[in-house]
Amino acid sequence: MRVLLPFLLLFLALSLLGAEESGDPLRRAAQSGDAHAMVRLGDAFFTGDGRPRNLELAAFWYRRAAMEKKLPLGLYRYGVCREFGWGTGRDLREACALYEQAVRFGPAQLRLAKLLLKGVPGNKQLAPLPPDKPRAVEMLRGLCRDHFYPAFLELARILYDDPVLRKSCAREIHSLIVQASNAEQVPPEVQIFHAKLLQEGVGTQADPVFARVLLELAAKRKDPEGMFRFAEVLEAGRGTPVRPERAFAFYQEAAEKKHPGAVTRMGDYLLEGKFVPPDPAAARERFRQAAEKAYPPALWKLGWCFENGIGGEKDPRKAFEFYERSAHLGDPRGNYHTGRCFLSGIGVKADPAGAVFFFRRGSALGDRESMLALADCLESGRGCTRDPEMARKARAAAERF
Repeated sequence: MRVLLPFLLLFLALSLLGAEESGDPLRRAAQSGDAHAMVRLGDAFFTGDGRPRNLELAAFWYRRAAMEKKLPLGLYRYGVCREFGWGTGRDLREACALYEQAVRFGPAQLRLAKLLLKGVPGNKQLAPLPPDKPRAVEMLRGLCRDHFYPAFLELARILYDDPVLRKSCAREIHSLIVQASNAEQVPPEVQIFHAKLLQEGVGTQADPVFARVLLELAAKRKDPEGMFRFAEVLEAGRGTPVRPERAFAFYQEAAEKKHPGAVTRMGDYLLEGKFVPPDPAAARERFRQAAEKAYPPALWKLGWCFENGIGGEKDPRKAFEFYERSAHLGDPRGNYHTGRCFLSGIGVKADPAGAVFFFRRGSALGDRESMLALADCLESGRGCTRDPEMARKARAAAERF
């Protein structure tokens, strides 16, 4: 009853306003029971197209199209509102149920597949859904067979994110992205992911030049991620001559769009005094802004500022907290700094064994400093069993970087 009450109140308000809005044909059609008009009216309120933007009214009309008329588009639209809490309470389990009812509708099937990957908690009426990757993958494969282009990218990402599948399905991953590129309007996300595959040589021969071209296309479309990735290749000279000034310009533009990686990079420029006057306090603020979005490199860089008193107060305990958060999010440098804190007792009680744990994780992620620190521990037996041979291997691995 509590869920229905807001919608009943809205319906009453709309009824009272009916006389004043007799010149509104879309509203009249929706009120007379036209399901498609209900969705169009919901869309108008959702986007603010010709009407004041009102998410509650949008959700109200989507719900009527879904619950009263079982219109697949209405079920999908209301499911999205329930999934993200737009204009109504958030309930992932009900969103799944709505998507299930509209499962023959491609966008609904795509949303359902994405939720099934992680599993969904239950509610008072419906039991939880455990993660079901096989079903999600099969649903996406079916959408790909029907040439529903958004599914190509989603399936490629799922296969890529699994290290085992990335290797065994490399050619399929590349093929999926090539097919996604055949859409009438190719999203920047497809161009960016395609560039990533070309840079890494996944399913195809590595081609940094073509990767740079794709990233430039995404950047010119003002996509923040595209601008950030394009700036990276310009700065490093991958598939293009090194262009530091142009890279800075793209980082700056992406940072204005709040891209956390670009905001962090602008913090680096402010610390270095490169292209901008040096300003440690402003740099620290940039790291803080990106850290609020849980961007791993920003977290450990903010930790570095707290450890060394750069741009503000010095607080070893906060430094450790930021290092550890970065490490748990999988950042190589975050693991190294967390291990260093455990080794030396910076902001936390010294724990050599804990240090070795994080040095091993950083090494596995390709961090050179972690490899050297791990080698030192293995040579001395600090925090682990002494093993000169493994120490030699760790040092040799570091030399390859």
